Amino acid sequence: MDKDPLKIALHFLKFRPRSVFEIRKKLEAKRIDEKEIEKVISVLKREKLLDDRKFAKMWIESRNNLRPSGSYVLKMELRRLGIAEDIIEEVLTPQRDEVLARKALESKSRLKNADFNKKAAFLQRRGFATNIIYQIIKK
Repeated sequence: MDKDPLKIALHFLKFRPRSVFEIRKKLEAKRIDEKEIEKVISVLKREKLLDDRKFAKMWIESRNNLRPSGSYVLKMELRRLGIAEDIIEEVLTPQRDEVLARKALESKSRLKNADFNKKAAFLQRRGFATNIIYQIIKK
């Protein structure tokens, strides 16, 4: 098995962009020394292959294209991926929850003629705020 931490990290990055937290956890799981992990993270950042801010923006954009979600759900996902709170707040600021809630509702044709409660429950599970849900469904 290849024990070169940089190769391990680069292989892990091959599939999709990652957060610093994800790279750190992957290398820790491979029992790589903490100093080596820091070196690898430093190299990846210097080469612009690792950037939590860019990663968070990409994550939000990707999620909203595939499965529109509210700020609450996105915040929880980014926290789970180890993104710092200040970066989360920064990248979620331009979040357009009303537009995304409408898009999410339109993506589910089975909800087209559903009652208020079913639509509201769906949007709530997607992480949209109550005031946005009422705004969308009442129109």
